[in-house]
Amino acid sequence: MFNVFIIGPAGSGKTALTNSLSMWLDQYEVDNIKVNLDPAVKSLPYDPEVDVRDYINIDKLMMEYGLGPNGAIIAATDLMTTFIEKIVEEIRDFKPGYVIIDTPGQMELFTFRAIGEYIIRSLSEERNAIIFVIDSILALKPSTLISLIFLSISTLFRFNLAQLNVLNKCDMLNEKQIKMIEEWVKSPEKLFLEIERREKGMKSRIMESLLNSINEYLSVVSIIPISAKTGQGLDNLYTLLQRIYVGGEDYVTL
Repeated sequence: MFNVFIIGPAGSGKTALTNSLSMWLDQYEVDNIKVNLDPAVKSLPYDPEVDVRDYINIDKLMMEYGLGPNGAIIAATDLMTTFIEKIVEEIRDFKPGYVIIDTPGQMELFTFRAIGEYIIRSLSEERNAIIFVIDSILALKPSTLISLIFLSISTLFRFNLAQLNVLNKCDMLNEKQIKMIEEWVKSPEKLFLEIERREKGMKSRIMESLLNSINEYLSVVSIIPISAKTGQGLDNLYTLLQRIYVGGEDYVTL
């Protein structure tokens, strides 16, 4: 069993990727199931085989405890620990090859709290990977791209699992824009110069220090352009996932 956790900022396309990756695997007869861990989601483009909403009703939490949306999500995530063994049991009963796990929309409420790490550890099996999803539209701004890369690094250190980065929604970019982002990743110096050119209000010393700290990291980074909408790049993503599946969790590409 190979668990694939889909993680990324709100709006990056985690749920769409969960759906399209599962459909792609179905097309090639690769056994898989989908797990929804977002208790606040109202509707999904896929029918999850395992769904946290079967155990937690966020609307009831809001009414019972007088919570707002964020407070209810935090409470629901905390409550997830009560049912995590049942969720694990459900997953194992399917005896799947791939388990695609769609994590909560508000990344910071899940990833950077102790409870998120506990849930990831509880669900982890012998083989695991994280797909960190980057919104390609946001990546067009150099400083935002740097921020997203730092988020991906934080996720890697937080969970210490094999991790891949994907540049989602690339169907909304032209080829020139995709190549520009890839060039920035391959050459941090160009990224720094672009930040200086575009964002003159930035303090160059601070930006240079930040960029230098990830210079070596970016030199080996691999961000896979994909489109959850069209399926573009999912074959490359699957190839890299298979390397992790076969090679183990020490395989990391970012």
